[in-house]
Amino acid sequence: MRKKIIVVLAILFVLVSGGGYCMTKWIEHQNSPYNVSDVLDDKGVKLYKRGFRLLEEQLATYIKEHYSGVSKIEFSPIFVQGGDGQTMFDANIVPVIYDNHGNKAYLGRKVDKHGYASYGLLGDLRLDFNGFDEEVIEIDVNGKFLDITNYKSLPPKAKLTINPSMDEDIEALVNASHLKDVVKSEKGSQKAEIVYNTEIRKETIWNGVDRMTLFMLITFGKAKRR
Repeated sequence: MRKKIIVVLAILFVLVSGGGYCMTKWIEHQNSPYNVSDVLDDKGVKLYKRGFRLLEEQLATYIKEHYSGVSKIEFSPIFVQGGDGQTMFDANIVPVIYDNHGNKAYLGRKVDKHGYASYGLLGDLRLDFNGFDEEVIEIDVNGKFLDITNYKSLPPKAKLTINPSMDEDIEALVNASHLKDVVKSEKGSQKAEIVYNTEIRKETIWNGVDRMTLFMLITFGKAKRR
């Protein structure tokens, strides 16, 4: 009888411990910046990855074809925020430029005290589903939105020929010495490496710092230490 009680207690202990572990992992998953299931379902995730990949290609192509002195172009994760019934849903990316001197700078952020336009929904990209539950991807091209839903890579007609806000941003970064010898030029930077990023993360506030800014602080710090 005593052995049976011990066995039962042991089983209960395992069940309770296992349940507690599973609950802890579930809570961690729910609070993880990688869990966006509360704002995007699986179809939404697929749509956003496709749409932002095309936007990244458009921005990277513009930089590569219109600026000399660039060695590498990369992108932050796709940061999503809102959509919780209290704030409007939004999603943005941060383009990152490296020059030939090892300097690294982020677009769409503040330079000194002046803020520059971010890159993402509304201004650059429209993502939705039509009445047949089919994906709709529209991208801004020189002030007009173009439907590129059926394209896997950026079509020539979706290339930017002008981008005044980005030009101002890059000029400010050069003037502030964040970048060196990055110049508007028809020669471009044909050998520049491009690194795309379609990872989706929640942008939340951590000790008063939004996750996008925290991401850049960490990566910038790593670049400085190398």
